[in-house]
Amino acid sequence: MDECIDAYLDLSKKVFEVDQVLTGHIPIGDDCCRFDYNILETAIKNIIKGKLGDENCSMNAIPKTVAEVCPTFVVAQTAYDANARPTIFRTYSGAQIRASECGIWEAARATSAAPTFFKPMTIQRPRPANIYIDGGMGHNNPSEIALEEARKLWPTCTKFGLISIGTGQSKANPVLLSNSSQESQKPRFENIKSYVPMLAEWAWNTTQNTKSGVEALIKMAGALSQLATNSEEVHQRVRRQSRFSDTARFPYFRFNVPRDVGDIGLGDWSRSVELGTHTNNYMKKDELEELREQCVAFLLSPLSSRE
Repeated sequence: MDECIDAYLDLSKKVFEVDQVLTGHIPIGDDCCRFDYNILETAIKNIIKGKLGDENCSMNAIPKTVAEVCPTFVVAQTAYDANARPTIFRTYSGAQIRASECGIWEAARATSAAPTFFKPMTIQRPRPANIYIDGGMGHNNPSEIALEEARKLWPTCTKFGLISIGTGQSKANPVLLSNSSQESQKPRFENIKSYVPMLAEWAWNTTQNTKSGVEALIKMAGALSQLATNSEEVHQRVRRQSRFSDTARFPYFRFNVPRDVGDIGLGDWSRSVELGTHTNNYMKKDELEELREQCVAFLLSPLSSRE
């Protein structure tokens, strides 16, 4: 586990070290992005090569021993229709589903293509080619998708459970606004801070001097913030299903730090210590220690029944 955390922190530092917006080098147009996607692609390929020996290994060519240990999927959204059903890149095949043809690194890039952060990802296979953005645009919490995938992968399984790990809860969005036109505009910038950390407040205070590239990012982030699904809404639906369904009750565990974490931006790698501190304090609470023990017992118990 320590090795995985170290690898993630190292990747984050490399990828998010240079913010092109703040250095004034952001391009205008379809390629607007705060960070260099080439650095991200190289980092992903290096990890894959280190683990599998081939940086271009495809999703459907992962060694069988690895694929059977942990069937994995990631979610992306088509750039030209963000309201469509999500695209799921899989390492496995099952009832009416099959493993994806694209490279592992391509799927990783697609699911990481957060608008305003990285350039959208074009994937050629299967044909015709398609352009993807981060699956968080509408599917921030993929718990319901995971349930659907599990039922397709193990259609005869009668006992299963779900563990959901959140990334923190964001601050509430205000509805009651001042009559002041200036004040009425501020919440819009507050809502997009998760997409463009530090940029929103800076742009608000320097409107007259805002560069065209920054303006393009603000407009894009403002529109995309309306597409992002609140993870808590999905959590509540899954929770109700797990507890109150007459035919499909199942063990469900949700771990999500309720404060001080949800508003840490995607590129804030330098705040990893702060993130770790809040998470550790959250897990030390009595009710969380009890929930963790129940989760561990669930993971160690033989629940699988495919009769």
